[in-house]
Amino acid sequence: MRLSVQLYTVRDHLSQDLPGTLSQIQEAGLKFVELAGDYGKSGSEWRALLDERGLTASGAHIGLDALEHRFDETVAFVKAVGFSLVIVPWIGSDAYANGWAAFGQRLEPIAQRLAEHGLSLAYHNHDFEYANGDGLSEMYANAPTMVAEVDAAWVKIGGHDPVAVVTGLGNRVKAVHGKDFDPTATPRWKPAGQGVMPLPELVQAAQQVGAEYLVIELDESPADPLDAVRESVTYYQSLGLN
Repeated sequence: MRLSVQLYTVRDHLSQDLPGTLSQIQEAGLKFVELAGDYGKSGSEWRALLDERGLTASGAHIGLDALEHRFDETVAFVKAVGFSLVIVPWIGSDAYANGWAAFGQRLEPIAQRLAEHGLSLAYHNHDFEYANGDGLSEMYANAPTMVAEVDAAWVKIGGHDPVAVVTGLGNRVKAVHGKDFDPTATPRWKPAGQGVMPLPELVQAAQQVGAEYLVIELDESPADPLDAVRESVTYYQSLGLN
């Protein structure tokens, strides 16, 4: 399992200096990044920026609208950058208004179309999937072609055991967001190892099911997000990841 970072964490830095921020990510000891937004760059431009720094895209957060209405354009971007894990990052409540089983049935044809191109469709959860039971399991039961990106912190915030969720999804888990948080703090998000998450157990479970990436992410950072990334890298390196 390799260590990656969700670039949403450093979105403000990227908006100000995309090449320089990617260089600092590389200097922090990372070799993989997970994209969120294109910052006005084409797939080939992203590939060049990453290649110049010895970085590789582990995947990308791509909105459902792009997958449903700009499929060919989206696939072309994915292939130009050079990754295979396409992740739906967030949905509005209208998307699951008819239930999570119906939403899974909506995603399944997209997963099948992506599979024809050698790509995998994953879903990145929050906590609202658990507002009325276990919506995440319902969704995956109705989307057998899909794989998973488990955001472990949101699982815990939703009242469930993230280690059990990873174990239960088994080899469908391709990436885990190893976020940490302190529910008493503002903002609650913390560098890895500084909150309440059972991260050593989570890493062990992710490795056991064959997850490919452990992804650092903070929705908000208590200080400079680049410093939070550096601290998180140091923590996960202490657990044997690189």
